Amino acid sequence: MIPEFPKFKAVELSDRDDVEKITHKHPPYSDFNFVSMWSWDIKGEMLISLLNENLVVRFTDYITGKPFYSFLGTNKVNETAQELIELSHKEGLKTELKLVPEETIKEINSSLFKASEERDHFDYIYSIPELKDMAGGKFARKRNQVSVFIKNHPEAHAETLDLKNKSIQGEIVNLSFEWMKKKKEQEGIFESHEEVAVSRLLLAVDACNLVGVGVFMKEKMIGFIIDELAQGENVVAHGSKTDKTYVGVNSFLIKKNAEALSLLNKLIFNYEQDLGMENLRDAKTRFRPTHFLKKYKLTPLYDKVL
Repeated sequence: MIPEFPKFKAVELSDRDDVEKITHKHPPYSDFNFVSMWSWDIKGEMLISLLNENLVVRFTDYITGKPFYSFLGTNKVNETAQELIELSHKEGLKTELKLVPEETIKEINSSLFKASEERDHFDYIYSIPELKDMAGGKFARKRNQVSVFIKNHPEAHAETLDLKNKSIQGEIVNLSFEWMKKKKEQEGIFESHEEVAVSRLLLAVDACNLVGVGVFMKEKMIGFIIDELAQGENVVAHGSKTDKTYVGVNSFLIKKNAEALSLLNKLIFNYEQDLGMENLRDAKTRFRPTHFLKKYKLTPLYDKVL
């Protein structure tokens, strides 16, 4: 059970139902998605609480590791924001809230708080039917990449993954590790914990509604994506890696993933944020998002915390 503010608790797999009682009332913002919170809580530092029937989360920044507060909900949002600002001040944190969803921001009093868009944290939202068909001029480049991949690698194939299979899990972890190793070699010092997050994600297979698609070159996995079948028509992507030495493999993977999700009657695909990484932003933009789930930084407009 999630405690009432000011008490907090660490995130556990057993908290899923209680968290989703709140999150399922709102669009599927990736940061407040239970599976995302679980998999990225690699140091066990994330804390949750309830305040005015809103979900409060003490996050740690995905890149810097510094803690901050946020919340999801539309109940007494100004009172909730002020209490969390005061708590941030008391703990010596910046007097600001981050990753505050647009649904929440709509209820904020602009004479009390300033809301600033956090573009690096916008969730990219796509049409699954569009990704499946890749029709029209806007997908011409992606269709060409898929065609080049198939032409160069006729033996390659995609298949749904048994995520409970230990051998498949091992291949996913190995590909994630190799991807990170190559990225560090190419970019030098590169702080990321994605391979750890993927490993934690696989620990949630029995507790959460996860599905996966892999791309194989004969018996070797060269790409994978793990999705959560979220509420209604929504899907949230939680992990995806490819061996980039195979040109076009990512476009092939995204198309095959959309084909598999279409069979499950899913229509909306959340590919999460780009964290301000230029290459990632360019790659996600080229898959033609239909819109974004926006998030904001909230700061008080008074000189000191009341």
